[in-house]
Amino acid sequence: MLAARLSGMERADAWRLGVLMNTRGLMELIVLGLGYDLGLLNRNLYSILVVVAVATSVMTGPLLGFIERRARAQSGA
Repeated sequence: MLAARLSGMERADAWRLGVLMNTRGLMELIVLGLGYDLGLLNRNLYSILVVVAVATSVMTGPLLGFIERRARAQSGA
């Protein structure tokens, strides 16, 4: 989000981009599975990172909805 703002992007668009870039989902789960299988991650670290991946993916929709409502409210004001 910060890089988008510094490059001149509008505030709401920068927030949208930041939220979407934070979505990790399936790709991170694949990489975490490989790291665990190769012995690079122990069970505790693997579990924590899976929870983070799922949480950031799940909160994408609600955050985008919040950004949209806020952008509409500010443009209408």
